[in-house]
Amino acid sequence: MDAFQLQGHDLASLRRVALPEPRPGPGEVRIRVAAASVNYRDYALASGRYQPELPRPFVPLSDGVGRIDAVGAGVHDFAVGERVLGHYTTRWIAGPFKSENHLSKLGGPLDGWLAQWVVLPAAAVVRAPDFLDDAAASTLPVSGLTAWSALRKLELAPGASVLVQGSGSVSLMALQLAAARGLDVIATTGDAAKAERLRALGAREVIDYRTRPDLAAAVREATAGRGVDGIVDVVGGASFAGLLHAAADNAHIAVIGFLQGTRVDGELIGPIMARQLNIHGVSVGSRRDFEAFLAEVERARIQPVVGERYGFERGAEAIAAMAGARGFGKPVVLFDAAA
Repeated sequence: MDAFQLQGHDLASLRRVALPEPRPGPGEVRIRVAAASVNYRDYALASGRYQPELPRPFVPLSDGVGRIDAVGAGVHDFAVGERVLGHYTTRWIAGPFKSENHLSKLGGPLDGWLAQWVVLPAAAVVRAPDFLDDAAASTLPVSGLTAWSALRKLELAPGASVLVQGSGSVSLMALQLAAARGLDVIATTGDAAKAERLRALGAREVIDYRTRPDLAAAVREATAGRGVDGIVDVVGGASFAGLLHAAADNAHIAVIGFLQGTRVDGELIGPIMARQLNIHGVSVGSRRDFEAFLAEVERARIQPVVGERYGFERGAEAIAAMAGARGFGKPVVLFDAAA
C-alpha cells in the first residue's frame, strides 16, 4: 500500500513508501482511509521536538476517517461499508487514564492514518457522525476530544466564563463547544481577520495579544476585574505563570499544549494556593469519552473548522504546515490521489 513513514527525527526523514497491504486479525477491522487530519503533535514528532525516544519508523497522523472494507474473526459490532473514526489511544476504552496507554497511540508509536489502509481493534473504532463530511469528521479524534475533555475538567455551568487561546484546532473546538453550552467565551489572537471569525463562532470578546501583551490585565478588564472561571491552555511554557493571574478565585485550568515549550518559569505555588486554583492535565480521553463527545457534536450540530486541504501526495507538506504561523482550522489530507 501507499504510505508515508517517519524514519528519523526530522521532516526530511518523512518518506513516501510502499508497504504490504495489511490484513485484519481476530477482533480487528481494516479501514480504507478517506481523510486524515494533522495535529501539532504530528509536527512535533516529525521535527524531533517531542518524544524522540519513540521507535522509528512509523506511519504518522493520529486522526482519520474511512470505511471498513474487511473485518477479522469475532467482529460483530461493525460491518463492511460502515464509515468510522479510530480512537487515538486505542487501549483506553473506559475509566481513568493509565500511563501504559501512551504505548497504544496512533501516529506514534503505533502506525497512524497517513496510509491507504489502517488496521485497528474493533474496540477502538466508533461510527462517524453522518452529518459531517470526511474532512470535518477526520478532525475529531484528538483535538476535538481533547477540547471536550478539557471542558469537562473545568466543570463550568452556563454563564461561566472561559478563556481559549488562539485559533488552533483544540481552541476552536473548545470555543464551539463552550458557546453551544452557553458559556461566556473570551478568545485570543494576533490577527484581525481571525478575530472576526472567532467572534462568528461564539466568542464574546477577542483579545489581540500583539497589542495587549499583558493578557491577564486584558482578561480582567473584560470580566469586570474578576478573571475567568476556566482556561484552556494550549501554549504552556514561559507564559503559564502569567496566565494564572487571568484566573478568577477557584478557577480551573486545563493544561493541554506546549506551543511555547514544556518548561515553566515564574511564581506558580503562590497564586495557585492563594486563590485556590485547580490545575488539570488533559490527555485526550477514553473511547467512552469519545462516544459522549460525538453525541454532543451530533446534538449541537457542531461543524468543525477545516483548514487547508492537501492531496495524499502532499502529506509531508501538510505536516510541515504546522510550523510557524498557521492558517485558521485544522489541515486535512484527502486520499482521492491514493485510490
